[in-house]
Amino acid sequence: MKNVFVAFLSLLTILVLIVEPGQSFNIEKARGQLFPCLDYVIGIGNTPSIECCNGIHALESSLPTKEDRRAACRFLKSTINSYPLITDEKITSLLKQCGAKIAFSKNIICGT
Repeated sequence: MKNVFVAFLSLLTILVLIVEPGQSFNIEKARGQLFPCLDYVIGIGNTPSIECCNGIHALESSLPTKEDRRAACRFLKSTINSYPLITDEKITSLLKQCGAKIAFSKNIICGT
């Protein structure tokens, strides 16, 4: 449990450093929306929680512009790649179980 806590604190530090000022994508809001998914994607939970799936859907609906989607992609990619326990299989499973419309992987290219 200590390792998960240390990893989470490291994640928060990284996320603070990658925010680009002036973008309409709200990293704090996204972090809050996706925090309930952490247990599932690092392998602690067997199924994503309702709060997790609601957060994914809220995030999806808050990305109306291409720049918002790019900023969210960079945020997600950086976050996911900072956790070695998060695999593409867990990400795919999470998105499928929550009925998400987006696709994502650790190697996604966020430029388009």
